[in-house]
Amino acid sequence: MDPPLYTKYAWLYDIIYKKYIKKTVPKIIDFVEHVFSTDAERQVEKILDLACGTGGPTLELARRGYIVVGVDLSEEMIQIARNKAEKQGLSNNVSFIVQDMTKIDYREEFDAVTLFFTSINYVLSDDDIQELFKRVYRALKPGGVFIADTLNILTNANRLIEGIPVHWRIDIDDKNIVVLDTVLMDSISQIINWNRTIILQDKESVKIIPDKHVLRGYTGNELKLLARNVGFKKIVIYGDYNTRKKDKGYSNKIVLVAVK
Repeated sequence: MDPPLYTKYAWLYDIIYKKYIKKTVPKIIDFVEHVFSTDAERQVEKILDLACGTGGPTLELARRGYIVVGVDLSEEMIQIARNKAEKQGLSNNVSFIVQDMTKIDYREEFDAVTLFFTSINYVLSDDDIQELFKRVYRALKPGGVFIADTLNILTNANRLIEGIPVHWRIDIDDKNIVVLDTVLMDSISQIINWNRTIILQDKESVKIIPDKHVLRGYTGNELKLLARNVGFKKIVIYGDYNTRKKDKGYSNKIVLVAVK
C-alpha cells in the first residue's frame, strides 16, 4: 500500500516540508550546479529528475534555465507539481511524467540525472537497484552526470537501530500539524521501517494519519560499486552537499556523483 502522504494526503507534502523546499532546496541546487561545472564532462542543459515528488528541486532547476523532466510514481504528487509549474510560469522548461524510476527507458537523452531527498532508499531489492543504475547510465549522454543522495547509515546507525523518535509541528491557517517519526533499521538487511504518524488538527476535529514507509539503507561504498559495475568512469562521494567536503565517513548525508 502506498504511503498516504504520497497519495490521498499529497497536498500535505509541501506544507510539512515547507522549510526544506524554501531554504534547503536552493542550497542543494547551488551544489548541483557546482558539480555540473566541475565534475560533469559536458555542458548540462537537459536534466532528468527522478522521484521528483511535488517538484521542489525540479522547479528550482527549471527556474535557473534548465530543461527538466520530472518523474514520479505518484499521480497525485505529479499533478501538484504540474499545477505549481503552471502557476510559477515554468511550464515551458519543465514536464512531469508518472512512472516508476526503475522502468525509465531513455537512450542518451540527458546531460544529468538527479535523485534527491534520499529517494534512492525506496529501491529495496538487489535486482531493482542494479536495474535503476543501468537505466540511469543509459539515459545519460557521454560525459553526463548522475547525482543521488542518501542518509549515511553509518553515522546514523545508533539512531536508526534504536528507533529514536523525531517530531515537529507546523501551524497553517486554522490548522496545526504534528509529525512524529520513528525510524528503525535492521542492522543486517539494512531494511528501514519508517513509521510516521501525522496528526492533523483544527478547531473542530483531530485526524490521525498513519504513514508507513519501507526503505533500504545504502553505504557510500555500495553506491560506488553499483555505479562502477554499470560503467560510470568517474565516481565521487561528497558529504552533506558540501562542495569542499569529500565524504570521509562522518557526514550525515552522502551524495553520489558519477560521470558517464
